[in-house]
Amino acid sequence: MGLFKQPEYRRFNLKPRYWDPEAEARKEREKRIRTELGLDENGNEYIPDVRASLQREYNKQRSNRPKTGLGYATRLFLILIVILMVAFYLVTYKLDLIMKFF
Repeated sequence: MGLFKQPEYRRFNLKPRYWDPEAEARKEREKRIRTELGLDENGNEYIPDVRASLQREYNKQRSNRPKTGLGYATRLFLILIVILMVAFYLVTYKLDLIMKFF
């Protein structure tokens, strides 16, 4: 963490050239049916891994959250600096104006 925004890493995004949507839909349907019947890929009994699925869902939701950490802190810091500069100016150059209120 610091005052300046860190550069993001480059990501490698490989898109497949050949894609058969029917075959993918068929595999997805078979997988869903096997899950509903309680079978795994080999036909054995399927035992759901609840913890792993919760972790995957949490990580997915976490990655979709807006990133507000550094922007909020920087904005707050700048506002504080401006307020302190105005207060310093008023105390040093306009002290008589301030004393009229008291």
